[in-house]
Amino acid sequence: MMKKLLAAAAALALALTLTACTGTVEQLPTLDLGTSSSAVSGGESGVSSGVESGTESQPEAAQPDPVSDKDFDDTLDGLCQYLEANRGVTGEPTEMAYETIGAVGGFRYRFHLNGSTVQVEVYEYDVENLDEQGQACWDSVKSQGFFTLLDKEIPATLNENGKYMMIYTDTSTNEANVSQKERVMDLFLGFKA
Repeated sequence: MMKKLLAAAAALALALTLTACTGTVEQLPTLDLGTSSSAVSGGESGVSSGVESGTESQPEAAQPDPVSDKDFDDTLDGLCQYLEANRGVTGEPTEMAYETIGAVGGFRYRFHLNGSTVQVEVYEYDVENLDEQGQACWDSVKSQGFFTLLDKEIPATLNENGKYMMIYTDTSTNEANVSQKERVMDLFLGFKA
């Protein structure tokens, strides 16, 4: 009887695993910097590991002209719209569990850039009313450039006025990707400074 129960449990576990493997795979948008050389084929699907695919080299893309932050509200939504207008992020933002780091709001963008999966998270803090968790996270990022979550150090950056925090993740060492990260960081740092 015990062998039959174990066999049934193993069969159920295998069925659940196979079902999970054949589910739909998230289709990520590709960031278009306005030049044909910067775009990755729209046929690419699936979530990559963040490592460049293939060995093809992409020419460095020309950087788009910056859009001023004066036409955007000094809010998290305004920051997101500003980054989108400046081609710093693309796609539909996903709301994050921002309360776990003491923020008052937070969104994540995931997209492809030159064969690499990029993840950009932006959070808003009410710096005048930080709770204990928010104060600890904010202080850590301000002094050390990271905060700790589940025993992992997460690199993050506060903008000039300290109201917003960004986590930019792209493991690509491609020159165009590194240049894009620096450009987005500059846009972020100067937002409503």
